Amino acid sequence: MLLFMNNESKGVQSVGEMKPNPNVLFKRLGDEIVLFHLETDHFYELNGTAARFWELLHEGHDDAEVRQLMLKEFAVDHQEFDAEAEAFLASLRQENLISNDE
Repeated sequence: MLLFMNNESKGVQSVGEMKPNPNVLFKRLGDEIVLFHLETDHFYELNGTAARFWELLHEGHDDAEVRQLMLKEFAVDHQEFDAEAEAFLASLRQENLISNDE
């Protein structure tokens, strides 16, 4: 499933609202964010780019807004971002750090 679909004529299409799992705590430490999953007792460390992505999700932005803001803030090709975002979100879902309300 593609979370970010870039269609030149229609813009970005939303697949569903992503939101952090309420059982995940986080704290910014410099450029990074540390996540702690209360149910699994696992810690996760997000680098600067992933940390910003997490903050935008936590602020309640939908997938199209996250994409737009990240592309403004970071010098990255649209297609490269879409591929990286898809992989990152798959990892977050696999670890039950986010849910995708469809």
